[in-house]
Order: sequence, then C-alpha cells, then structure tokens
Amino acid sequence: MSYPTMKSKPMGALFGVLALVAILSVAPAFGQTANEVDMAKGAGASQTADCVAANNCFNPNPLTVAPGTQVTWKNTDTVSHTVTSGKPSDNQTGTAFDSGGLIKPGGTFQFTFQNAGTYDYFCIVHPWMTAQVIVGGATMSNMTNTTNMINTTNMTASNNTATPEFGPVAPIVLAIAVISIVVFTTRYRGIPKL
Repeated sequence: MSYPTMKSKPMGALFGVLALVAILSVAPAFGQTANEVDMAKGAGASQTADCVAANNCFNPNPLTVAPGTQVTWKNTDTVSHTVTSGKPSDNQTGTAFDSGGLIKPGGTFQFTFQNAGTYDYFCIVHPWMTAQVIVGGATMSNMTNTTNMINTTNMTASNNTATPEFGPVAPIVLAIAVISIVVFTTRYRGIPKL
C-alpha cells in the first residue's frame, strides 16, 4: 500500500503564512520601543499625597530606556496634569519636552528620547509631582538641547504617535523578505549553498 506524498508547495505556503504572522507580531519591537508612565491617582490632591513620599506620582520613577524609545505618559488621575522637563526650582522649564498644556484624565502625552541623559520632569500644576527618565544609563545635567529630539505635543485624548526611523516600514520589509524566501525555496526546492 502506498501513501500519497505531500506536495512541498502547500507546505511551503503554510510555512510562509505562519512565518509572516510570527514576524508581523514581533516586528513592532524592531521599529519602535515604547514605555508607559502612569500618573498616580490622587497625585494632584496635595503635596502630602502618598505618592509624594514614595516618589512615584509618575510611575515608574525613574524610567530607564534606550535612546530612540517613545515614552507615553498616561493620566490615570482624576485631575489634569502636565509633563514638563526640568525641576520646579529651575528658572527655565519645558526646554527638552513639554506636554504643551493640560493632560486631561484618561489623556496621554508622548515623547521620543533620542539622546542619552537623565531628564528631570514634573507637573507644573502640582510641582510636588517629580520624576526622571534615564536614557541609555548616562547622566546629563543640562537638558536644554532639544535639536536632536523628536517632540510630539498634540495633547488630545486620542493616541498620537511619533514615528521612529523605521516605524511602519519594518513590518512591510520583513513581510517582503519572508515572502521572497518562501517563493525562492518553493521554486528551487531548497536554499542554495553560497
């Protein structure tokens, strides 16, 4: 009794589809890195709020990220806040990044950190809410250089995003690469030796 043999083309197509799904699900990690900072509930109530003593009115604090990382601040409190670079005691604030206005409850602000350094920030309305973003593990005391940073300051409650260098193109390029490999292997029944 002989059994029919499986055709390699259907298996190659199945492999290609599964590989494409796997790559597209992982691809955003290659094009963009994102982290979220939550504004603690009750943070705006008073300077004696629990989060002030714990130093986590912006949580996590500090947040450590790699250069090129997009950070999203989400207002989970019941009152509006700002995200403004600097310290409340500084003469000039908001030079590295600024939410450009109040972030309403449920709203977000996004900023992409391109340069290594330590970035202090706070809420102008509630100056006891302070935190840091550490980019690349290095420290930098002067946060006035904004020329190499990307700022996304549209503060609507919608999800505005900053597009990194390879952002939406990465999944397309990966999909084309996988499809090319699948077509090549099904046509030539294997990968040729170089």
